[in-house]
Amino acid sequence: MSSARGWSLAAAVLAVAALGLPWTGQLPGASSPSRVAVVAGLALAVGGLRSGRDRLLTAALGAAVVGVLLGGLDPTPGRLALAGAAACLVLACRAAGRRLLPARRVRSSAG
Repeated sequence: MSSARGWSLAAAVLAVAALGLPWTGQLPGASSPSRVAVVAGLALAVGGLRSGRDRLLTAALGAAVVGVLLGGLDPTPGRLALAGAAACLVLACRAAGRRLLPARRVRSSAG
Protein backbone atom coordinates (compact mmCIF):
# COMPACT_ATOMS: atom_id res chain seq x y z
CA MET A 1 0.00 0.00 0.00
CA SER A 2 1.39 3.39 -0.94
CA SER A 3 1.63 6.20 1.58
CA ALA A 4 -1.00 8.18 -0.35
CA ARG A 5 -3.46 5.31 -0.11
CA GLY A 6 -2.69 4.87 3.58
CA TRP A 7 -3.39 8.55 4.31
CA SER A 8 -6.56 8.37 2.20
CA LEU A 9 -7.73 5.34 4.14
CA ALA A 10 -6.99 7.09 7.44
CA ALA A 11 -8.95 10.14 6.26
CA ALA A 12 -11.92 7.98 5.32
CA VAL A 13 -11.89 6.09 8.64
CA LEU A 14 -11.73 9.34 10.63
CA ALA A 15 -14.52 10.92 8.57
CA VAL A 16 -16.79 7.93 9.08
CA ALA A 17 -15.93 7.92 12.78
CA ALA A 18 -16.84 11.62 12.94
CA LEU A 19 -20.37 10.72 11.88
CA GLY A 20 -20.82 8.45 14.91
CA LEU A 21 -19.01 10.52 17.52
CA PRO A 22 -20.83 13.10 19.67
CA TRP A 23 -20.86 16.71 18.53
CA THR A 24 -22.07 18.05 21.90
CA GLY A 25 -21.28 21.56 22.97
CA GLN A 26 -22.49 23.03 19.69
CA LEU A 27 -25.29 25.44 19.15
CA PRO A 28 -28.64 23.64 18.98
CA GLY A 29 -29.13 22.20 15.51
CA ALA A 30 -25.53 22.70 14.38
CA SER A 31 -24.57 19.02 14.53
CA SER A 32 -26.85 18.03 11.64
CA PRO A 33 -25.31 20.51 9.16
CA SER A 34 -21.86 19.44 10.36
CA ARG A 35 -22.68 15.84 9.58
CA VAL A 36 -23.97 16.89 6.15
CA ALA A 37 -20.59 18.57 5.60
CA VAL A 38 -18.88 15.29 6.55
CA VAL A 39 -20.93 13.30 4.04
CA ALA A 40 -20.40 15.95 1.34
CA GLY A 41 -16.66 15.94 2.03
CA LEU A 42 -16.54 12.14 1.81
CA ALA A 43 -18.42 12.10 -1.48
CA LEU A 44 -16.24 14.85 -2.97
CA ALA A 45 -13.01 13.20 -1.79
CA VAL A 46 -13.99 9.81 -3.22
CA GLY A 47 -15.00 11.44 -6.51
CA GLY A 48 -11.78 13.43 -6.66
CA LEU A 49 -9.54 10.47 -5.87
CA ARG A 50 -11.26 8.16 -8.34
CA SER A 51 -11.50 10.65 -11.20
CA GLY A 52 -8.21 12.46 -10.65
CA ARG A 53 -9.89 15.87 -10.43
CA ASP A 54 -7.94 17.91 -7.94
CA ARG A 55 -10.66 20.56 -7.65
CA LEU A 56 -12.99 18.00 -6.09
CA LEU A 57 -10.35 17.35 -3.45
CA THR A 58 -10.15 21.08 -2.78
CA ALA A 59 -13.93 21.14 -2.40
CA ALA A 60 -13.74 18.14 -0.02
CA LEU A 61 -11.21 19.97 2.11
CA GLY A 62 -13.48 23.03 2.10
CA ALA A 63 -16.44 20.92 3.24
CA ALA A 64 -14.32 19.52 6.07
CA VAL A 65 -13.27 23.00 7.18
CA VAL A 66 -16.90 24.16 7.14
CA GLY A 67 -17.90 21.11 9.19
CA VAL A 68 -15.19 21.82 11.76
CA LEU A 69 -15.99 25.52 12.04
CA LEU A 70 -19.79 25.20 11.99
CA GLY A 71 -21.18 26.04 15.40
CA GLY A 72 -17.94 27.26 16.97
CA LEU A 73 -14.55 25.86 17.86
CA ASP A 74 -15.39 23.46 20.68
CA PRO A 75 -12.99 20.49 20.85
CA THR A 76 -15.67 17.82 20.61
CA PRO A 77 -14.83 14.26 19.52
CA GLY A 78 -16.70 14.51 16.21
CA ARG A 79 -15.08 17.81 15.33
CA LEU A 80 -11.58 16.54 16.23
CA ALA A 81 -12.09 13.41 14.12
CA LEU A 82 -13.20 15.55 11.18
CA ALA A 83 -10.19 17.84 11.60
CA GLY A 84 -7.96 14.75 11.64
CA ALA A 85 -9.64 13.50 8.46
CA ALA A 86 -8.96 16.85 6.76
CA ALA A 87 -5.30 16.70 7.81
CA CYS A 88 -5.00 13.14 6.49
CA LEU A 89 -6.57 14.25 3.19
CA VAL A 90 -3.95 16.97 2.86
CA LEU A 91 -1.17 14.49 3.62
CA ALA A 92 -2.59 11.98 1.11
CA CYS A 93 -2.69 14.60 -1.62
CA ARG A 94 0.86 15.72 -0.87
CA ALA A 95 2.09 12.10 -0.89
CA ALA A 96 0.42 11.53 -4.26
CA GLY A 97 1.82 14.75 -5.70
CA ARG A 98 -1.61 16.31 -6.17
CA ARG A 99 -2.45 19.95 -5.68
CA LEU A 100 -5.13 20.97 -3.25
CA LEU A 101 -5.00 24.61 -4.18
CA PRO A 102 -5.00 25.73 -7.80
CA ALA A 103 -1.66 26.87 -9.18
CA ARG A 104 -1.19 30.57 -9.70
CA ARG A 105 -0.80 31.68 -13.24
CA VAL A 106 2.22 33.82 -13.90
CA ARG A 107 1.36 36.97 -15.75
CA SER A 108 3.95 38.20 -18.14
CA SER A 109 4.80 41.86 -18.12
CA ALA A 110 5.67 41.86 -21.79
CA GLY A 111 3.26 44.01 -23.60
